[in-house]
Amino acid sequence: MERGNTKHGPAHDEQMAHETGGMVRRSAQCPHGEEWRETEPVENAVPPPRRAPSGNPRPESRDIELRSELSRVVPRDFFPADRDELLGRLADTDTPPDLAERIAMLPADHSYTSRHDVLVALGISSPESRG
Repeated sequence: MERGNTKHGPAHDEQMAHETGGMVRRSAQCPHGEEWRETEPVENAVPPPRRAPSGNPRPESRDIELRSELSRVVPRDFFPADRDELLGRLADTDTPPDLAERIAMLPADHSYTSRHDVLVALGISSPESRG
């Protein structure tokens, strides 16, 4: 025995089945019967990362960007490394020139065990240590 919906008539049941058919069949079409129920697309929902201009009035914000860039291009397992190894790694990536210039000023005879050691040597402090 088939049980029908007691709240709606057969015509309304068929209309509701048609509206949800896309969800049931997993089709790429919109599952809603009304166009106004569709969500509007959001262009550029996640803004691209901004790079500060070269004449940045706030140097601490550039330090944060350089810290992020170093973390992006130099993996943890790259260490221990010295200045020349770091410069070689930076040359293989799209690193900003000012980061490479600052690393080039580090002493050549020192080996760094982590990105944190490099950042300390560069004088770039973490945001947690700022007051």
